[in-house]
Amino acid sequence: LPFNKGWNHGAGNPLNPNGIKTDYLWKQILTRRSLTDILENYAQMVEEKKSGNKKKTRVQLWPRYHQLDVVRKLLTHTQANGVGERYLIQHSAGSGKSNSIAWLAHQLVELKQNDEPLFDSVIVVTDRTVLNDQIRDTVKQFAQVSATVGHAGNSGDLRQFLAAGKKIIITTVQKFPFILDDL
Repeated sequence: LPFNKGWNHGAGNPLNPNGIKTDYLWKQILTRRSLTDILENYAQMVEEKKSGNKKKTRVQLWPRYHQLDVVRKLLTHTQANGVGERYLIQHSAGSGKSNSIAWLAHQLVELKQNDEPLFDSVIVVTDRTVLNDQIRDTVKQFAQVSATVGHAGNSGDLRQFLAAGKKIIITTVQKFPFILDDL
């Protein structure tokens, strides 16, 4: 199942002293509110290219349990505590970090406090151009409105996106020293 919690650093679910191992499915995942949230904010149709094949196909993408869990926890904590907190999220290779980042970024820009947006912009920062391209492609595919996402290819783009209040900005850390005086 994509919603297995994982156990002992592997597949499956931990023991549940109060019931069966999968009771979290109907208590946390298969509720009306949770399913609506998954359909509205997580279910995606994305283009996928198989290695060695030039043809792209459209596939359905659903979050795995750990992705859904981390995004929901971060959104809940941010809503309760506001901006300015720091987080470290650890995922192993191939665990869908880019998807988790994309789901989180798109939902953070929608958070409100007193009917005002909690964030002017969400900036996704990477330290390598290969990662930057991967994150850019993933975040853009998840966008319902393409103008929401800006990829800062250079420091001028970053400066412009920040000044214009672009909702989601994707960039590398190397571009910031060139615009520090403008911030």
